[in-house]
Amino acid sequence: MEVRGVDFVMYPVSDLDRSIGFYRDTLGMNLEFRHGDMWVEFTATPTTLALYKPESPEDASTSGGAAIALAVGDVHSAIAELEDKGILVAIKPFESPVCYFAVVKDPDGNSVILHQRKDGTVG
Repeated sequence: MEVRGVDFVMYPVSDLDRSIGFYRDTLGMNLEFRHGDMWVEFTATPTTLALYKPESPEDASTSGGAAIALAVGDVHSAIAELEDKGILVAIKPFESPVCYFAVVKDPDGNSVILHQRKDGTVG
């Protein structure tokens, strides 16, 4: 598996609109993308800051707080390689309209998102 870069850093938030106000209006960051009431992305060159409102506190992708999303060439093969090494896969590969992603856990239980944009970009 080759990590190509960092695609985004993700913070779980309790109130998406309040958080948008803070990052956009208070800090002056550019709101780049919004997906309903659960996901927004801010430009934070050279990467992206994503804010995510989990459906429940037990949401496996946000347990432990912030998470980093590492860009990989192929999420499915990366997960297969890590499973062969005995790494805990918290979320199996999943397809969204713009990407493929999966979540693994590091030795301390922190979430590490493996991310593959469909357009092939990184960052």
